[in-house]
Formats: sequence, C-alpha cells, structure tokens
Amino acid sequence: MSSERATSRRRLLATGGACAGAVALSGCADGSYSGSSLTESENAAPSASGKPGEGTVLARVDEVPVGGALVTEGPDDERIALAQPSEGEFTAHSAVCTHMGCTVRADGNRLRCPCHNSVFESATGEVVSGPARTPLPGIAVHVAGERIVTGEG
Repeated sequence: MSSERATSRRRLLATGGACAGAVALSGCADGSYSGSSLTESENAAPSASGKPGEGTVLARVDEVPVGGALVTEGPDDERIALAQPSEGEFTAHSAVCTHMGCTVRADGNRLRCPCHNSVFESATGEVVSGPARTPLPGIAVHVAGERIVTGEG
C-alpha cells in the first residue's frame, strides 16, 4: 500500500471517529431527543429517603404534554419516558426498549423504538406491537410543586 493511500485511510478513520464522537456528545444524530430543559441546579433535589436516584427532578410539569409523553434523562444517565395520560396524572417508565435495548422516542400517546419498530403505550409501558414482548418497567414518580421527581414522594 502506498504511503499516500495509507495517509488518506488514516485521515478518513480519524475524521469519522471525530464525527461519531461529536454526534454521541450532542445527544441524537437526527435531533429527535426532546429531553427536559432543566438546568443542573434545577435538577438537584434532595433525596427524602436517601436512596440513590430518589428525589431527582426529571422535568417540569408543563414539559409533558397531556395525552403524550416526553423522553428525558434520569439518575445515572438512565433514559426515562414520562407520560401525562390526563391532566395532572403522571406515569414513568424506562425508555429502554425491552427487545434490544434501544432508546424509545415519544410519539403522541405511544413510545416507538427506532431500531426495530416496537411500540408501547406511553401511560402504561405495555407492548402495543413487537418484536418486543415485555412491557417497559415502571418507575415511581411524584409531583413536587411544578416538578416531576423520582420516588414515591
């Protein structure tokens, strides 16, 4: 292999790696991530029980559409799907598809997996269509003021 060709290949690999890193740091490549707009200081909430992850602010109440959902970041970089099936009622589930582990996206009152098209009910986490067969695990949340917070409250 010529020196010029080897340099081009190295340059291509280095550029590709830099681009992949930039996409990873920015969230989603297609800009579809619609997480909470809370700042780090707004997200800091004391844990009433001392359990890890309890008392973490996930979003403001007004960020979750009535009849819809919002996928946001929870404790330890966990992706969480928040739903508001009716005014003032909030549910939460893991946003990690139970089929192959991709992060689901909010789509009205459904959560859709972009990898293999599994569909879940946003309010219950139940499977609407597969290939996933197992519902999304529920996560305890409560409302504290204008914030949706992890834990029983």
